[in-house]
Amino acid sequence: MNGPKAAVGSEETFLTSLLERPLAPQDPEVVGAIESGPMDSQLAVPLGAVDRLLDPEPLPAETGWAQMPDATGYIAVRTPMPAVTAEMVDWWFDWHPRSSLRYRVWHPQAHTANSVDVPKVSGAKAHWGTVHHPVEDVGTGSVRARISFVSPTEFGFSTDALDDPNVATIVCGRVGDEDRHAEHSMMAHVWLNDGQGGTVLRSHFWLGSVIRPDLPGAIGDLVGKLVNRPFVRQKIMPKGLPQSLANHCAEEYTNLAAILPELHSRIA
Repeated sequence: MNGPKAAVGSEETFLTSLLERPLAPQDPEVVGAIESGPMDSQLAVPLGAVDRLLDPEPLPAETGWAQMPDATGYIAVRTPMPAVTAEMVDWWFDWHPRSSLRYRVWHPQAHTANSVDVPKVSGAKAHWGTVHHPVEDVGTGSVRARISFVSPTEFGFSTDALDDPNVATIVCGRVGDEDRHAEHSMMAHVWLNDGQGGTVLRSHFWLGSVIRPDLPGAIGDLVGKLVNRPFVRQKIMPKGLPQSLANHCAEEYTNLAAILPELHSRIA
């Protein structure tokens, strides 16, 4: 749709209509990989090897989940997004957290609210340095989450990869829990160019990999080292979270692939 951009009043009307649409159907292979049970943990991409996500060559397991030997949870989900470009993705992650209604259209059944803290100085990407405060239920109960978005190099990639011809864009950060007053996980979403004008998304999560309480500076670092242990992860991470979050990730990004081109055309 290439008509005039939506006015403020009509934006709400349009977004409300999106809430009434059913979620876009998922790829049966992705659903099957998630529902078939845990993958071999040896096929997981280690957090210290995230550059592998930049390589378009197939991963040992593009979609799956596992409970790792150290009690961290691992998730990988591959989502084709043939009509979605890097420009759309970067716009979306700057635009959607500024309104709970915008966030809800992403996954109307699971998303409740969102808000954003914007840094005083913007990074190369508008979402770098922002903190989102989503309220959602990924299948284990409603959670008030906190996501601190960072540049790829700050996350652990060897480069921001913005000049890599294989890479469209990257969205990554640290995930925490507002009620537990702690960070606990890392997530990375890498959009690769599909060679036909669209993208393919690799979503990866390392649950419980960076447990750190919301305490200042060296104190928080020290306590984080003390509590970042398997038995603590087993206590604080909800049972069944890896599979539930894998399902949710597949649902929300498949739905985003369906609605984002129209949203961007009408509103951006």
